[in-house]
Parts: sequence; C-alpha cells; structure tokens
Amino acid sequence: MMYMYMLYIILSACVLLFISNKNLKEWLLKMTVVSFLPIIGWFLPVIWAKKFIKNKGDMFGKYINKQNEDISVELLAIQEKIEKEKELNIVPIEEALVVSDYSARRKVMIDVLKEDTLQYMDVIKTAVLNEDTETSHYAVTAVMEIKRKLSISLQELSVKFDQNNSDTHIARAYAQVLKEYMDSGFLDDQTIRKYKFTYIHVLNQLIQNDDGDGETFEEKVTTEMELSEYSTAENTCLEYLRKYPNSEKPYICLLKLYYTTKSTIKMQSTLDELKRSTIKLSNQALTIVRYWSGGTGYEGKRELL
Repeated sequence: MMYMYMLYIILSACVLLFISNKNLKEWLLKMTVVSFLPIIGWFLPVIWAKKFIKNKGDMFGKYINKQNEDISVELLAIQEKIEKEKELNIVPIEEALVVSDYSARRKVMIDVLKEDTLQYMDVIKTAVLNEDTETSHYAVTAVMEIKRKLSISLQELSVKFDQNNSDTHIARAYAQVLKEYMDSGFLDDQTIRKYKFTYIHVLNQLIQNDDGDGETFEEKVTTEMELSEYSTAENTCLEYLRKYPNSEKPYICLLKLYYTTKSTIKMQSTLDELKRSTIKLSNQALTIVRYWSGGTGYEGKRELL
C-alpha cells in the first residue's frame, strides 16, 4: 500500500509540475492538496487553477466591456443633456440686444460676427441702432464688411460672367451673389430694380445653357413678376412647362401669374389642363385645384395663390 501511495505521489508531482508550468509555489500548493486528499484532491478547483483563472479572466473582461458600454451610454446621455440645456439656455439674439446688459450685448454681437454674418443681416441692422455705442459700432463694422465682400464678389463675377457666360459654375455663383446683394438691404429701390434685370439675364443664361432647374425657372418668373414684366414671365412659365411637362410646378407658376394679371380665361384653361394631366398632385396642388374648381369646403378659404 505504501508503494502505491509513493507511486501516486511521484506521478502526481510530475503531472502537477507540468500543469503548474514549473511554478514552485503553485506546484507546492497543488501537491499539498493531492497528497492529503488522494484522488479526491484532483477534482478540486484549485488543481484547475489555470482554467479557473482563465474563466475568471473572461468574466472580468466581459465585466470591463460591460462597464465601458455603460460609461459610453452615460457619457452620451450627459452630452445630450448638456446640448439640450445649451439649446434651452440660448436667448434669442434679438432679445439679448434689448434686455441684456451692455457686456452681454457686446458678447452676442461678437458671437454673431464669428458666424456667417450674412444670415444674421436683419439682427445686425437692428444692432446698428442699439443704444450701446460699442454694440452699434460692432454692427456697423459688420455691415460694412458684408457690403465690401459682396461688392468685391459681384465685381469679380460680373467680369468672369461677361468673359464666359457659358460656364455654369460662374453663372450660378453670380446669380447667388446678386440675390444676396439685393436681399441685403444695402440698396435703394432704383438700384435693386437695376440688379433684378441683371439677375433675370443671368438666370436666363443658365436656362439657355440647359442648366435651368425648377428653382431657376421659378426665381426668374418671380423676379419678372416683381418688375411687372408679365409677358416675359408668361414665356418663362411656358418654357418651364415644356422642359418639365410632368411636373405640377410650372402649372402653379402659370396659375399664380394669371391670377396676378387677372387673366381668368387663361387661368381656367391652365387649371383644366392640370386636371386632365396624369401628374400625381401634391397636397398643395390638390388644394389649389379643388379651391379654384369650387370644391366643397373650400369656398370660404382665402386666396391660395
């Protein structure tokens, strides 16, 4: 029996030395267990330390990953909360220029000047008359800078357009600057009228270059109507319809034109043509058609054109 035990101890020592990767402390611990608990000791978790540790490592890794996910979600929630609070705490610029103290007004104007000032043109114009002289000074400086940039862009694009009006990019850029300049409020009525004719010319060139999309046609018609060039506007609408026969928008342009000029017969004819077409009408177009066709429930509505 003693020989069997000694053989067991020797074999166990060899196997455990291999399992323990020659780690003396780990080997000694395992030898103690299997020596005092023959056979049974081999079924204890401590003998499978590596497997046990590996499983724990996996569990720990999963735990860390889960914590990272939770932290990411929490950070995202905090960020959204901060952004939401920031939005809620934003005071309308117009109000800030009226009710805030002078330092706040100046800060608002400085923040505006850091942005695309053209989109805040109305606010800047209001700030020009602000009772705080420094705020007013910032606004005047901004107005002068906007006007300077627009004037330079207008001059440069005008020359480029005259040299090469078939270049789509130049024509579109020129049209955009013209529109911004006319909408800026820097010009008197007579000058705006002059630029509107130039604007129409550029839009017409885009159409002639076969680069006139729906917005180009509509801009041209609107500007021509503002100048009371109704005959030209009608030709533009008809050309719009020829190019986009399957769109409802040319019809709506014509209806607006004929309504403005009180051309009842032409308006009714256009309306009938639209109703006979196979175009799938939007809610807006359908409402217009029903209204001008005298549909039930539309008689009391205000003019839709």
